[in-house]
Amino acid sequence: MSLTIWDTPSGRDRRWLRRKSGFPPAPIYARVAVVSLAMALTATLAWQGVQHLLNPAKMAGSDAPHFLARPPSDRAGAAAWQTALSDALEQAVAQGTGGNITAAEMQTDRAAAILTSRRMQAQAATPEFFERTVRELDRVRQTHPDNARLVEHVTLARIELAQLRSAQPDAAERRAEGEGTAPPKNESAIGAGTPNSVAEVGPEARAPHAVSIPGHVILAAPRALRANDLLDPAALHGYYIDATLMPDTSEILLPPSTRVMTDGVRVDGLTIAGAAQTLDGIRWKNVTFIGTRLRYEGGEVSLQNVRFTNCTFGFSSDDRGARLADAIALGQRSLVMQ
Repeated sequence: MSLTIWDTPSGRDRRWLRRKSGFPPAPIYARVAVVSLAMALTATLAWQGVQHLLNPAKMAGSDAPHFLARPPSDRAGAAAWQTALSDALEQAVAQGTGGNITAAEMQTDRAAAILTSRRMQAQAATPEFFERTVRELDRVRQTHPDNARLVEHVTLARIELAQLRSAQPDAAERRAEGEGTAPPKNESAIGAGTPNSVAEVGPEARAPHAVSIPGHVILAAPRALRANDLLDPAALHGYYIDATLMPDTSEILLPPSTRVMTDGVRVDGLTIAGAAQTLDGIRWKNVTFIGTRLRYEGGEVSLQNVRFTNCTFGFSSDDRGARLADAIALGQRSLVMQ
């Protein structure tokens, strides 16, 4: 009788035994070397891909437009937030050059958010920083200058940059503080001090705005201006308009509804604080705005030696609004747009 598979000593037919390979296995060191080379090649290709994405001029070739060429690096010693801002704008340029406009908008918005957070934290920056950032925003816009959405996002970032510049202390003030010659702050000035506590409320209590200061005129409602009016210290009977009692969105000065230069409305030699003001249609000369929400609707405007301190801006998102925002960000005090 023939043997079955169960009658074999091992309990299985020897024909099912695993056949040995005809090739000997590779040594362990060879296997490690192959894996290491593969990993190195993968890392090299990934790094080259990142470099190409961050250098759009290299991707476009030697004939790339001039605005795609990176300017010389001058970020040595820059604060971390400034480096992050530049990186976001460089990525916006790369994405815009590659045709991914949505990603370019997102990176531009990221840069605007960085500017907003720095302003809220009263972060100081040098004039060179503002000049460099304006150039970088120009590069982002020039990737698709005919795309209205991208232009709007870039303009909003310009406005944030202008607000950051408005929050910067004046150079003369910084110099005086550094030398110890800055005049002491007047605690009785309008808006100074803290609100009255419960214990101070009574017949004799007075809010800071109720303090009479020579030259300060307190407005609780908008002031209308007629055609050819000149509002200066002589006409105002003071040099300082305090509109901080007015709502933040309330207009301080109301020129004729046409808001054109031919109306001849002029404001000269005043400091204006609080509330809101539209710049269109008025000739502003030797004026300082403090903590005012400035509006610009894209019309005619004339600024001559005008300063903005801790102001916020609501400008049109077109080329005229971008031009005004750039002028403020670059510290220019005079600008005329017909």
